[in-house]
Amino acid sequence: MLAIVGAIWMFMEIMDFLSIYKQAQYSGFAIIPILLVAIVIVVVTRRPVSRITYRVPGRDYTFEVKIGDLLKESGDVVISSNTTFDTNIASGLIAPDSLQGQLAVTVFQSNTDAIDRQLDAGLQNVPCTDRTDAPGKTREYAIGTVAKVGVPGKTYYFVAMSQLNEHGTAKSTVRGVEDALDGVWKFIANQGELRTLVLPLMGTGRGCLAIPRKKMIERIAQSFADASKEKVFSNRLVIVVRPEDAERFDINLFEVRDYLVRSLHV
Repeated sequence: MLAIVGAIWMFMEIMDFLSIYKQAQYSGFAIIPILLVAIVIVVVTRRPVSRITYRVPGRDYTFEVKIGDLLKESGDVVISSNTTFDTNIASGLIAPDSLQGQLAVTVFQSNTDAIDRQLDAGLQNVPCTDRTDAPGKTREYAIGTVAKVGVPGKTYYFVAMSQLNEHGTAKSTVRGVEDALDGVWKFIANQGELRTLVLPLMGTGRGCLAIPRKKMIERIAQSFADASKEKVFSNRLVIVVRPEDAERFDINLFEVRDYLVRSLHV
């Protein structure tokens, strides 16, 4: 604010030097409107940002980190799932307020059978094992397995990232998230289209990973950059942070951008 006050005052000095406006004519109360203008400028220019963008120099892709609703974003969306690709909300295996639950309710009108049919078709030729203690589906796939689910104009990539125990509680590991990301990049490079990709902060919700949200953003961005060294499969990666997470965990998007600019290895 003081810098802005100084800039306004310097402008007034220049006007006085050019005899456009004489300093002797200034009212003794001129400091009040000057301070008010400075405060307004500070408030407008320093509002909390909800998105940052970083275009990687020398590369054909851009990172965007934003606070918002992932399901309202344009582009193809990555949905973290479990190794058995359970979708049943009624049984409680999938929480209605989870990302997968919200997708089933808002996009498929709670018709999880429609999701299952597309998952089964996508996983038809993928190796799996039988799991007798599974609380839901019994066919289990490797971490990083991807199945494509779609609606007109929109594609959702379900990726196995966590494993349900016999009580239906999901468990993830940092290595599991990394393997899941690798699986997503490879699948899209082989079967996807060159479209914007939208990801959540994988593993930080019901995956119960003890890793800060900011660090997970960094891991996702670095994983994407590493996978894009030989082949670009998306020109834009959007990482979406839930508003409640941004507020609760004090996510500073300026710090995130600083990391992308200074520390990202490309």
